[in-house]
Amino acid sequence: MKRKLIIFTGLILLFFIHTHAWSTESKVLNLTEYRDEQSLEKHRGDLSTIELSGKVTRAAYGDYHAIVPGVNIWIAEYPESKELKILSDKTGWWSMTVIKPKGVELGFSFVYEKKGWITTKSNVIPVVDEDDLDLSMQYIDPLLYHEFAKPGIEKMIASMIPAGEDTAFKNAAVVTIGKEWASMHDDRLPHGVAGAVATNIPGAIGPIYFDESVMPNLSYSESSVDGGVAWINIPPGEYILTATRPGLKFNHVKFVIKDTDQDDGIILYIASPPDTILSDDNTNP
Repeated sequence: MKRKLIIFTGLILLFFIHTHAWSTESKVLNLTEYRDEQSLEKHRGDLSTIELSGKVTRAAYGDYHAIVPGVNIWIAEYPESKELKILSDKTGWWSMTVIKPKGVELGFSFVYEKKGWITTKSNVIPVVDEDDLDLSMQYIDPLLYHEFAKPGIEKMIASMIPAGEDTAFKNAAVVTIGKEWASMHDDRLPHGVAGAVATNIPGAIGPIYFDESVMPNLSYSESSVDGGVAWINIPPGEYILTATRPGLKFNHVKFVIKDTDQDDGIILYIASPPDTILSDDNTNP
């Protein structure tokens, strides 16, 4: 009996070490029906334990490498994840462990929330049975947003719609139409694909393309080498966005915009490289 107990204890210890599920360094989101050590070990063959990790960089003029610590990252599809308090550290990085049914692809829309900042939701990112350690978010600086972006957007709206209509800024989605290697973790710039045309979103203003100076430019009818594209005041719904350019193939991104997002203070929807619209163009900048 004592020998069996030692063997069982050893198996549990190995399981702990392998999954990091109760590590103090990585918060755990358990998406299975199994909540105790014995049931997790018993059904180990049906489960996957994966690591997710990413970096929060600051979208502001001046320092491309600036990071944002103290951001709470949670998952819109699993609101209980907010209670895990997954915070970006002093280097901007965060991590979490997910225990999920093996062979089942999930979709995570990561929400980035920090007091005084603009709550932002990512596109739906596939979560499979492999670690994903290069997630990223370019989080807009609140000063840039309030002093420049929001007033500029509302001025732009006023120039595009009939007089007397509502010019208030409600929300925006931003993507990068990028090269195959485009990533917030890659210092090569510019990483955008010029000359691509993005998807229309019914009921929204846009697509609005960013020019070579990373400024929205209404005179542009296709992407620049920056690759940035925005849509403004998007109605609630699910949207599949992609791009086209002769000779290139592009993937797509999915955004889910809900009425209830406003209750969580979500205003911006951003797909940051490498989880954005990427092409099969692998040429260097």
